Amino acid sequence: MSYEFKLDIGNKIVEVEYKGMITFEERMLAIKEGLAILKDREYPRILINLLAAKMDLSNSEKIELASYISVQHSLLKAKTAFLIRCEQTAKEEVDEAVLRADNFVSQVFFSRTRALEWLGND
Repeated sequence: MSYEFKLDIGNKIVEVEYKGMITFEERMLAIKEGLAILKDREYPRILINLLAAKMDLSNSEKIELASYISVQHSLLKAKTAFLIRCEQTAKEEVDEAVLRADNFVSQVFFSRTRALEWLGND
């Protein structure tokens, strides 16, 4: 499996760390597993760590993932930080649906410290 979930109970953060080449099937499985973890959490904070990952998704797969994410009501309550390498681009590595400011609270970071600080601020 090319992803792992970590729970920081004290800071109420759910982190998913991706490693290696990530396929559509793995990304969808991780999203569904993450949604199950988030169930019954009132104000979840999510850190999506893509530092060691590369997404292997076609444009149609990205659209399918974005469509799936956009209808997940538990994500509307979430605050999501994406941690990426400087050479990665938001369009390449981050689900566009989650970046829609009108529906989702999210931000892209190159620093883990800054991502955690942002997640900790209410």
